[in-house]
Amino acid sequence: MTLLPRRSARLAVGLGALVALGAPLPAGAALSASVADLTLPALAYSHQPRTVTGSLTLTARDTGSCLLLVCSNDGWHVTIQSSSFAYSGTNGGSAIPAANFAVIQANAPTRISGDAISAQGGPRVPANNSTGSLDVARETLEAADGYGMGEYRQVLDVSLAVPGQARAGTYRATLTVTISAGP
Repeated sequence: MTLLPRRSARLAVGLGALVALGAPLPAGAALSASVADLTLPALAYSHQPRTVTGSLTLTARDTGSCLLLVCSNDGWHVTIQSSSFAYSGTNGGSAIPAANFAVIQANAPTRISGDAISAQGGPRVPANNSTGSLDVARETLEAADGYGMGEYRQVLDVSLAVPGQARAGTYRATLTVTISAGP
């Protein structure tokens, strides 16, 4: 009996885009959102499809618009979307489609600083569209008009469906994180 050497398919997700888009912001207002890099666990080569899981930490910040010690904000929405996982290595691998990467749980945010979290106004997980494949933008966090001024963190549980016979190497994707002002 001949034993074949075990090969490992490394999965590394290069994440961390910071984008502020949407309606023009009043002077002095600042919105920002970002995710930290994530490296998913390495997998041994297999002929069978497998799923690997991990967690992303999203940070959203709203400094509001202040004039003479009176601050206000118009609320905001954070979305996240992935590119395909590009292959790098010497084994002739193919990209893993963005549709294979998904948010499986958008957890409730925690307050780092600023306004307390409100059940009515947030920040909160939106009622719809917060989980699913990241080949389309998913809104994972929102704050209503007058809520969410401060800094908040949200843990997003994610999964990547790795096709059977995925070649050994590194697979990297880029996440686009967008925060936009508005109720």
